[in-house]
Amino acid sequence: MSKIFMCDLYRFGKSRLLYGIAAFTAVIALSLTVMISQDIRLGISISGDVGFMFRNIDDVIRTGIQYHRLLGIFVAILLSVFIGQEYQWKTWQHKWITNKSRTRIYLSKAVFSSVGAVAVFMIYQIIVLIFSSKFREMLTGAYFATVISGIFIYAALGAVICLLSMLIKNNTASIIVCLLYVLLSETIASFVSNIGGVSATLGRLVGFGIRHSVYGMSTVVSSPDFTTGHTAPIIINALVIVFFSAAIGMLAFRSYEL
Repeated sequence: MSKIFMCDLYRFGKSRLLYGIAAFTAVIALSLTVMISQDIRLGISISGDVGFMFRNIDDVIRTGIQYHRLLGIFVAILLSVFIGQEYQWKTWQHKWITNKSRTRIYLSKAVFSSVGAVAVFMIYQIIVLIFSSKFREMLTGAYFATVISGIFIYAALGAVICLLSMLIKNNTASIIVCLLYVLLSETIASFVSNIGGVSATLGRLVGFGIRHSVYGMSTVVSSPDFTTGHTAPIIINALVIVFFSAAIGMLAFRSYEL
């Protein structure tokens, strides 16, 4: 697996898109943090409603956790392009002939997807922390619990984006699908929740699924009611998503014609 991993590491490290997204993420985090530090309140209207309201530094931190509002878009583009290029350039066959292991090929992509997603999240949070006027006040147990939970949420998001990108044999289509997955997470959860109202049993199953989805975890951690006690369940939940996403992806990828 080391050769595949090093090959992906080289490609990932040479990606201009990676550095562009990292820079853009840093600029957004810095801009929001500076505005809040200057007591500037920002509200972004979506369809006539205020979809984003930044009143204090906690709102900026929570927006980073809510992947479907901002950072998830960058993650979806970065990972879907990174993986989709393999189909576009038709390089899967070379890796298969050289290494003879589709499992290792998939695992390498899954690792980089989770790491890449976490990296985008951490760039945002580190910039917010460094340039916040309330640096010392932020360093609390609740803050670290939020960031740790966010790391695992984005690792799970990366695993899901990897699954979608690997299963779709088209660079453009994978970008579109991954973006729709991120942007419509809240809408899909609301729609599925309404379907669950048909019966009590179905409602419980749907509610369980939503709560334990990547979106559900994001909602819990970004809520004002979040406590350090939620961290362990979030970590376990995220690891389960990573495991099952990787297992499903490997089983499907092994049956593909490359």
